Amino acid sequence: MKKRVVITGLGVVSPLGCGKEAFWNSLIEGKSGITPISSLDVSPYKCKLGGEVRDLKPEVYLGSKGLKYLNKGTRFLGSASKMALDDANLPQDGSLSDQMGIVIGSSLGNFSETTDYFYEIIRNNPSELSPMLSYDVALNSSINYVSVIFKIKGLARTISAGFTSSADAVGDAFKMIRRGMAKVIVAGGVEQISIDLYLIFYLRGLLSGLDGTREASLPFDKERNGFVMAEGSYVIILEELQHALDRGAHVYAEVKGFGSTFVGGKNHPTGIRVRRAERAMREALEDAGVKKEDVGLISTNANGCKVQDAVEAKAIRSLFDTGSSQIPISAIKSNIGESYGTAGAAQLISSVMSINTGLIPPIINHRDKDPEINLNLILEKPIKKEIRNAALNTRDYEGNNSCLVISRMD
Repeated sequence: MKKRVVITGLGVVSPLGCGKEAFWNSLIEGKSGITPISSLDVSPYKCKLGGEVRDLKPEVYLGSKGLKYLNKGTRFLGSASKMALDDANLPQDGSLSDQMGIVIGSSLGNFSETTDYFYEIIRNNPSELSPMLSYDVALNSSINYVSVIFKIKGLARTISAGFTSSADAVGDAFKMIRRGMAKVIVAGGVEQISIDLYLIFYLRGLLSGLDGTREASLPFDKERNGFVMAEGSYVIILEELQHALDRGAHVYAEVKGFGSTFVGGKNHPTGIRVRRAERAMREALEDAGVKKEDVGLISTNANGCKVQDAVEAKAIRSLFDTGSSQIPISAIKSNIGESYGTAGAAQLISSVMSINTGLIPPIINHRDKDPEINLNLILEKPIKKEIRNAALNTRDYEGNNSCLVISRMD
């Protein structure tokens, strides 16, 4: 018999603030975390905006010892994990070590630190380099750090699947708990802004403002022209239901289903992309045992890219048919930008908060309706709605589609 999996803790380090309350309140108030990039010198380039984390004080969560050796992303993940563990009221003394795991998604993780480190090896005599330069450079070093400081010994896994990484990490963790492989798993994602990532997205032509028009995060808007890159860490505590009940934990929601598909290339016709995105949603709903007419909210991948947003809208309309004009649609990347590998976890936390508060945050920056996007977009102000089931979509430019379905616990 499959175990049931619930969410008992939330941790947020975001451009809108740190902690679930700051994040959620800013979403509901329609605030934007996108500002001129200050951590990088982007003066030679056209795109100037980003969703940067600005008010994190990692020493509050991690202490000051060894902090100077940690890169920005590890500070993000460590802090968000501490918030989530505290929110779940889980012991951090090692008493749950063997029953607890961690699965974190990151598309590019410590990419800049890794490349800088190898540059130093090539440029200098390796024997003269400080061993601490290599302390936090691998893609999985952030996850390993969190495992050590919070005494997590059950399993440690890093998922790198492009923009769907954190959704896939949550899906992977969900399946492991459901199969009885762990009682508790720290799941989510982490990404950090760096000049390396900025140039990767810039040279691929993905950033908003490259065409000389308005630079902004404009999900589903007729004038959308690319995404605004962002950073942060979003962490969820997943727990086997009976374990959570036995210790009297607060349950935010239940993870019910996960679906994932792959298109298999960038040049497939739009119709094939739409069908594969639709199939991921269909698989998640079937896995969850939730009928499509019972979905009360869809948190979309929409990040302001012309083709991606249109494909997702068509997939939603195809699956939900006439019901697609009734289901509320949220797109929080209008507020926080595109945080690629950790975006799915951000959407998950927003959806959890919607289920718990009965509020759906509005899409901001939306000015011009695109006739190709015939969906029930929540604009201008939040709406009040009882939500029993929510679906969230994530999509990658290389062809991954992932969907999670969560439900209210009665």
